[in-house]
Amino acid sequence: MAWRDATVGQSIVIVANGAVRAAQIITGILTIYLYINEKEYWTGCGMPARINYEFVLGSLCIVTGLVLGFIPLKMSYRPVALAAPWDAIMFFMYSAAFGVMRKAPSDIANNTANDYSVSCISRKNAKNTTGNTKKYQDHLSALHDKSWVNLAGMLLFLTSAILGITLLWVGRNRGLTSRHSAV
Repeated sequence: MAWRDATVGQSIVIVANGAVRAAQIITGILTIYLYINEKEYWTGCGMPARINYEFVLGSLCIVTGLVLGFIPLKMSYRPVALAAPWDAIMFFMYSAAFGVMRKAPSDIANNTANDYSVSCISRKNAKNTTGNTKKYQDHLSALHDKSWVNLAGMLLFLTSAILGITLLWVGRNRGLTSRHSAV
């Protein structure tokens, strides 16, 4: 079932898949774009692994959206439906990113064993600690606010995983009752 051979119902599925995959691409781009500015600030403060995880996650999101968005146009929807486990993995990866980045500001503020706040506040222009404290607080709240992009990615991959599983189930049931398949 390529686009040219699709029935009306199959065309609706292909368009819905394309919309979800396009939103995933946009979410991946936003993930990278929003955290690129934070990387420079937080790298010297001991948080590069959390920020690098966001870059890897954004890249995987873009590649997944591109590949699984264009396959139904040329081949069949079945490979995309069979990618539901990968969508579930990406859902859990975005869930982890959301939890980690949502909790990061409180971890940094409450953790006195490591010197996140001291090194970040005093790292540049030690004479102006008031200005550095404000900049530190701004970056800390930005980390908290940018985590909502992870929630959007989490919901998009949950949607695509459910769509894939549903289409496999519908195709399997229709295959048992008739010769025509939904996927």
